[in-house]
Amino acid sequence: MPSRVGDTGGMGRSEGRAGCGTVLGTLVVVGAVIVGTVAASPQMDLVDLWTVTQVDRHDGEAGSGGEGYSFMATTSSGAPVTWGCDARIEIEVNPEGAPRGYEDPLASAVARVNEASGFTFVVAGETTDRDFDDRYRRTVLLGWADEDEVEGLAGTVAGLGGANYLQGPGGGGRAVGGSVVVDTDAGGGWFGLGGIDLEVLLVHELLHVLGLGHSEDPGQLMAAENSGQSELGEGDLAGLAALREAACS
Repeated sequence: MPSRVGDTGGMGRSEGRAGCGTVLGTLVVVGAVIVGTVAASPQMDLVDLWTVTQVDRHDGEAGSGGEGYSFMATTSSGAPVTWGCDARIEIEVNPEGAPRGYEDPLASAVARVNEASGFTFVVAGETTDRDFDDRYRRTVLLGWADEDEVEGLAGTVAGLGGANYLQGPGGGGRAVGGSVVVDTDAGGGWFGLGGIDLEVLLVHELLHVLGLGHSEDPGQLMAAENSGQSELGEGDLAGLAALREAACS
């Protein structure tokens, strides 16, 4: 989600800037998903057929999911697209522009997501990579940027999170890479007046990477507008359970 201080799924940023005495506390969260499609042919290499496109879907796939949750993408049969059941989802961090001490909120966010979802994110180390879009068969890239570098961070967007999906002719699919981008205006952590900190923002974005879209229920952490919620709600947990079932069935 896009989020600026604010899912490829973000939380909103405060409009106050340096030199401005006021901070607007509404946090707008916008999710984005990057989908790769493969057209199958026995004569052609799948890598040669791989294409990546940016999908303008901020709130999850319409009509997907259940009470309190939605999916970023689904298969032709309506099942959510996510990572493999036993996947080791590596996160590489580009620390350029990151706030001092980001490591602790990131470690806490990863631990929370792993415990709640049953999936396994692992922070693999640092990188100089800044390719937030084309993550085909690559790690999840976490970095900090501004709207000049990542257009989706414009306005009140505090972050973006999403995955690259490999989809075949049978309508199935799976995640094969992803990214999380936090707006450099996020600074050391707090978005809005007592609203949401960096750890919560990262949890939200990593859930976009796993495949959850936004929730229409304002009480869920995956709600499009965050007004102070920091814990996963029943809808968030139900969505994660559905992702896990789809991955391991």
